Amino acid sequence: MTKLDGFKDRINAVELLRIVKATHTYAQMSKYLALPIPVVSRYVNGRVLPSLKRSKEIIRLFNEKFLLDAVRSRVRVDESGIFQLSALIRDAVLQRVIAKVMSLEFKLLQIDKVLTVETNGVPMAVHVATELGVDVIVAKKEKEIGIDEFLEEKCIVSPSVSKYFYVPKDSIRTDERVLIVDDIVRTGVTITGLTGLTEQARAKTVGVFAIVLVEEARKKLKKHLGATCQILSMVEVAA
Repeated sequence: MTKLDGFKDRINAVELLRIVKATHTYAQMSKYLALPIPVVSRYVNGRVLPSLKRSKEIIRLFNEKFLLDAVRSRVRVDESGIFQLSALIRDAVLQRVIAKVMSLEFKLLQIDKVLTVETNGVPMAVHVATELGVDVIVAKKEKEIGIDEFLEEKCIVSPSVSKYFYVPKDSIRTDERVLIVDDIVRTGVTITGLTGLTEQARAKTVGVFAIVLVEEARKKLKKHLGATCQILSMVEVAA
């Protein structure tokens, strides 16, 4: 880790504490963090930056005690069993926080590109790419006008239904390390299609992140991508 990386972690910890302060008292935060109230106050007000070791602990605790509850409270399941993430998708601040926390999980993978598909997962992918400092590539379901060459992947949804994904041919380069991001992964079919694009580019899918991931889809993706690909989600649900 460079000095700059360490400084970013310390700043991130302060930003997360400020987000928690919007809905919690200093006394509550002191209890959760096992820190004196004056110390928490100095961090939140920016008078003092926590040490790198303490920053990592703050980030871990935020992820365990605050972030998951915030995400789960915005995930709904309707009467037909369909997951509704609209409350989460429109919450730009929460998505930015999710990206900040999850980017810390993926930064050791040395990501070169973030890849997503043109759905509700685009904002999340943009936030993650911003935190990682890399480009985001959006796979389209139709060819864009003005682009001459594409990588094209056919995705089989069912025996009678298929769809296509397209990205500009030079958007992903040989040997680049790709992180795929989506809002929800129900079957893994879309993610498998996106990995096909990285394979065509002779790049490597090293990670997959979804806000909500169905357990069965994780199993399928793990089998398809292998043990070296890191698959993470905020919420994992049974099929």
